[in-house]
Amino acid sequence: MSRPQRIIPLLLAIAAFASGCSGNKKTVERAKKSLYDADFAVIYSAALEATREIYPNLDDNPGAGAVKTAWHQVTYANNSDDLSQGRSLSTGAGGNQLANSQGQAQAGMPTRLAYKRFFIRFDISVVGGRPWRVKINGHASEWEPGAALPVELRGPAKPHWLDGRSDALTLAIYKRIKRFAVPMKEAPVEIKIEDTLPKTDPKAFTNLPPDAAKRLAQLRDAVSLREYGNLRAQVFDDVAWSLGGAPGAETAMAMWQADPEALDAMAKVISTGVAGGPGGCAPVGDKKVSCPGVAPAPGAYQLVIELRGTEWKVSSFVRAE
Repeated sequence: MSRPQRIIPLLLAIAAFASGCSGNKKTVERAKKSLYDADFAVIYSAALEATREIYPNLDDNPGAGAVKTAWHQVTYANNSDDLSQGRSLSTGAGGNQLANSQGQAQAGMPTRLAYKRFFIRFDISVVGGRPWRVKINGHASEWEPGAALPVELRGPAKPHWLDGRSDALTLAIYKRIKRFAVPMKEAPVEIKIEDTLPKTDPKAFTNLPPDAAKRLAQLRDAVSLREYGNLRAQVFDDVAWSLGGAPGAETAMAMWQADPEALDAMAKVISTGVAGGPGGCAPVGDKKVSCPGVAPAPGAYQLVIELRGTEWKVSSFVRAE
């Protein structure tokens, strides 16, 4: 089938969805405020079947009432990616990935986006007692050329299409069990994941410039949570990552992602700085801070952040010889 012939059915499908979009959104809102008055096995089986139809690679644990999908690749779309984009590619579909990237490049998408990969997964749980509640928690990640591992997208980095796909799964499950639906007396208060993440207080770093202390606190949180995109933004482009390697942030990020020991060491030297004392972080002149503030033992790491212009960032993280 030629490319124009493939596009026509797709446009017709999108147009059909758009005409019913308002109704779908109302149904999704109804689903989110519903409990299900039926046996656990009925509700759990429906949630499992509806999820498997869209995201075929998954693990299920009926005893815990949990379904956990694998990471599935999704296509990049410069639109709202609402309920019309329900299906995804399996992470193992190498041929589809290649065809997808080629199609994007042919469509005139910038090279960086054409070869970037986006992934999605879900945690679904049937909780409470009869009537049961179905909880859906979606996760998104991205992989860029040169990176060792995908980076999970949280908080402000959460992609616009995640909510739409979460709603699509909610709707798919609801349609199978809506005959058992009863309204909640009161909608539960949802706690955002980012609100539960640990935060380091910059005041924990003593005797340092305030902005340097703030940077170390941000670094500690990014490293602890393995937020690689956040970490990259806090590293200078010419960062030294090895005494024998050429400086460079992209190489450094690839090496750190591939070697958990290095990031564990970074978290450790920053955490030592919280405690203060000779092994903690210390200023080196007016525009540098070193963690630890003394020469490290052979084989140990040392982190240096530096002020350039108005920003403190990582300029060096190397192992002493």
